[in-house]
Amino acid sequence: MEVSAGSLDALFRKARKRAGLSGFTFHDSRHTACTKLAQKLKPMDLAKMLGHRDLKSTMLYYNPRAEDLADLLD
Repeated sequence: MEVSAGSLDALFRKARKRAGLSGFTFHDSRHTACTKLAQKLKPMDLAKMLGHRDLKSTMLYYNPRAEDLADLLD
């Protein structure tokens, strides 16, 4: 089943209101989800999942801490 953009927007606004939240958009929640996924996936895998054709877009979400990179080397 495919949901139209208008229906998706209405559903998001309804859920946001029901949760008592304000001040953020659907895109904000997408960015948060992508950032969290970037902590679990390698950049190439993340790019594939997000449908990005180049890594430049994906790198907006991939911001590992130096400590996390050092742990990968152990």
